[in-house]
Amino acid sequence: MEKTRKNGEAFRDPGNGIPIKQDLNKFRHDMVGRFLFMERKPMILDKKIQIFLTVAKAGSFSQGSRQLGLSPSVVSFHIDALEKYLGVSLFDRHGRSISLSKEGKFLLDKTLPLAQEAELLEETFSKHSRKISLCIHLAGDALTCAYILPNTLSGFRTLEPDVSFTYDHLNQETMISGIVNGELDIALVGYHTSHKKLAVQECFHDDIVFIGLPSLVPEKISAQELRMLPLLWITSDRGLELALKAALAKVGITPNNLNIFMEVTDLPILKMLIREGVGSAFLPRLAVEDELKYSLLREVEVEGVKIQRTTYLLYNKEREPREIVSRFLDFAIKNGQNSK
Repeated sequence: MEKTRKNGEAFRDPGNGIPIKQDLNKFRHDMVGRFLFMERKPMILDKKIQIFLTVAKAGSFSQGSRQLGLSPSVVSFHIDALEKYLGVSLFDRHGRSISLSKEGKFLLDKTLPLAQEAELLEETFSKHSRKISLCIHLAGDALTCAYILPNTLSGFRTLEPDVSFTYDHLNQETMISGIVNGELDIALVGYHTSHKKLAVQECFHDDIVFIGLPSLVPEKISAQELRMLPLLWITSDRGLELALKAALAKVGITPNNLNIFMEVTDLPILKMLIREGVGSAFLPRLAVEDELKYSLLREVEVEGVKIQRTTYLLYNKEREPREIVSRFLDFAIKNGQNSK
């Protein structure tokens, strides 16, 4: 390929070698276009352009290099590379002094507004990026999440007022997938689970208690009497179901032996059904604390049946958590230990 001519009248395009004849205005337009479509570095403005702007405003290579914190040879290298890329001389050299050429003045006039826009964009993006970095994405499958999380989140926000959260109630498969692919930071599950990519940490503790309407149920019943009572069965908490089946099996009872006449997924509806005397149910104590406190519902002791459930934190052990996520994990674990 022939060398590109720098007189502004004609030159060969360094991209395809096709001779181009144009006047200076067309050349200038082409030059700016080339700058705009330069291969970008990990910054908004190309490094060569940043160096050019600094040298052009400083008025000398030595002053520009001091402002940039680069050696004069590095600055000269980048200016030479930019001139070769554009096919023009951006500076007129007069011994040790320099001045902008016509093309250099044109490039300066066109890129200064772009540099200002780039600086504003970087500042805006930096603020937005910080906001994103302070958002923690949570998910859970345990009913107790609705009662243990608010206190934990509130306590953490007193320490980290800029933090924000998202929360979804999901099944185990979806949660694990979300943590593995990075869509979720932390999941809370009501039973121990294992996965080669997940870390599992004990956190919150709660009792599972048998609840009924005070006017319809006694304070204590036998396992055999439990079989006869009309029961409501919550289906939206896999951990509760597993813990309940294990505890009942110790007294020789399976769900098939119980008088389960209605399955419910929504906790508020289930509690309302109990208060209306429709049936009784096993629920996390945290979920009915207020109702028990004000005697709206009654805790019934079932002989031989005592259930404590642990909620676990899951997170990706193969990926270093963001700093805010790491701090939240430490806080949640400490807060959970206090719940024992």
